[in-house]
Amino acid sequence: MDLFTQGLLGASLSSSLALKKKSYKVACFAGFLGGLLPDFDILIRSKNDPLLFLDFHRHFTHSIFFCPIGSMFLALLLYFIQKKTFKFSELYLYSLLGFLSHGLLDAFTSYGTHLFWPFSNERISLNIISIIDPIYTLILFFSLAFFYFFKSKKIIKVGILCSIFYLFICFIKHERVEKIVYQISEQKKHDIEKLLIKPTIGNNFLWRTIYLYNGIYYINVVYMPNFKEGYYIKGDTVRFIDKEKILPELGINSKQRNDILRFAKFSNEYIYFHPSYKNVIADLRYGKMPYDSEALWGIEYDLEKPNDHVKYLNLRNYEKSDYKKYWEMINGKLD
Repeated sequence: MDLFTQGLLGASLSSSLALKKKSYKVACFAGFLGGLLPDFDILIRSKNDPLLFLDFHRHFTHSIFFCPIGSMFLALLLYFIQKKTFKFSELYLYSLLGFLSHGLLDAFTSYGTHLFWPFSNERISLNIISIIDPIYTLILFFSLAFFYFFKSKKIIKVGILCSIFYLFICFIKHERVEKIVYQISEQKKHDIEKLLIKPTIGNNFLWRTIYLYNGIYYINVVYMPNFKEGYYIKGDTVRFIDKEKILPELGINSKQRNDILRFAKFSNEYIYFHPSYKNVIADLRYGKMPYDSEALWGIEYDLEKPNDHVKYLNLRNYEKSDYKKYWEMINGKLD
């Protein structure tokens, strides 16, 4: 999720367990910082290795097993400032709740989070909420604001329950969208081999769906209102590529071959040759529009330089008309 929402959730959880009224401010502050700090892994970068930040974003700092360590450093810093007023154990509790909330919330999105590192390198992505969701953010913001104004933990607890209920609604929508996708595949007599369903940015009404059948990725966009039946429009199709077999001329042990494997892992294997760029392998999970194959990022390989790293490319190229079209789609106008 976006940093602001992560901080709000961390502050909400820590405030809900504040030990006394005079602890409300420090609980909120410690939880907010704890909710932010795991994303400092984005600073792990290398000029020589363009994909290093992809390897380490949402990595060990987001693991539930790293939380006790990361929150200890934050608690020590806060204790150094507030040791005359608060016990270390109290500050540690608030920091831990903030840290713990971060990875858990990220796991509900589609980017992928190393939630159980070092015991598992699997990226957990439940795909039920967008990385930016204004409704979820506002639930936390207003409940935290009212809590701070009225000094009542009941308010913040109600806000947390409402945020959980909202995630439950998103889960139900995900299930409803999945049924539509299987109806689509049955009509076309396609046996789905692999399936991705994810909400598009900023809402839970418009869902991007991708399934694999017979070497082809089929993209569809599904509009799923709260109380009415959902419907869809057909999107692009792109050919599946096998990360192990593509571009054999690069060699098995070359840097570019290894980089392609790294990018494929990051993309959960949803990779393809971008139709608009030469020598570019892109991440199909995220498109310029919910129904297209215009990915937002990718890597550029060079067959003549197999032992150089690939280039990471930001492919975002939005125009004003795209934003207008996207807003219309959120409002159910898919034609």
